[in-house]
Amino acid sequence: MIRKLRAFGYRALERFRESFWVCWLTFPVTTIFRPKRRAIPVIASVTSYPPRIAASWIAIETLLRQTVQPTALILVLSEEEFPHKRLPRKIINQTKRGLTIMWVAENNGSFDKLLPVRKKFPHSPIMTFDDDKFFPRNLMESLYKASERSPGFAIGARGWRMEDTQEDGIVRYGKNWTRASAGETGRLLLMPGGNGVLYPSESLSPLVDDVTQARALCPTADDVWFWAALTQTEAPSLCLGLPPHKPVSPQRQTVALADINNEQNDAQFQRAVTHFGLSQFLADQRAAPGGPITRPSHPSLDQVSP
Repeated sequence: MIRKLRAFGYRALERFRESFWVCWLTFPVTTIFRPKRRAIPVIASVTSYPPRIAASWIAIETLLRQTVQPTALILVLSEEEFPHKRLPRKIINQTKRGLTIMWVAENNGSFDKLLPVRKKFPHSPIMTFDDDKFFPRNLMESLYKASERSPGFAIGARGWRMEDTQEDGIVRYGKNWTRASAGETGRLLLMPGGNGVLYPSESLSPLVDDVTQARALCPTADDVWFWAALTQTEAPSLCLGLPPHKPVSPQRQTVALADINNEQNDAQFQRAVTHFGLSQFLADQRAAPGGPITRPSHPSLDQVSP
């Protein structure tokens, strides 16, 4: 009984906290005193789709209120999904305060948070985010400062350290992977773009832009596709090891890529490894004594939901 009461109290407290933050984000930003923000030469990008668009303003608002100001904050939407281009009033109001809507003809799902923006701004670093989280106010600043200290690195807020399986020594999606800690670096870090990832302009293989192949090989695993494109160019990654971002409750009622089971994710992972020619790279990491792939010292993570 006590355990149930504690759980109920915790849920009630979380609902209250979220309601408070939503109310705060609704408060007109023009009436809030803010010091002049540092401008950073980075494009910030997010995408959304009809079941989520009504509440996507919340995540976008937390990006508009960051401690630094990106060159542009872009919301990528497809004309296939929004044929009349009708958007919620809150989104329209945000376009008056720095949000830019980028319309693309085709719906390419979560790949749209990076690929169309990369095509338009080929020489700019790009930060990607999802539309279902409350982002910390200093997240963009943290990502950018890390990139200044480590030029050429892809910088991620959160990530997973890839491990091989103890059964057959093959790297399989999520099997035995461990949560990356703050400051971890290497090419075996999968850092989900929705949590906040900064991609340097030259860090991704040109193969990443082939959206037809991306949708055929990794239809629900854009993060795997982007990792493979990073790994092919030998671009290193650095993880900030931040705690989880608080989710936006209304968005949790819609389908997320993390809900796809690991069997499907692993099939997509193996296809990406083959397509980008990474089989030998992974084999070399397994064979290297004391190399980047190490056995975890704790129970394996059979289910990974980046």
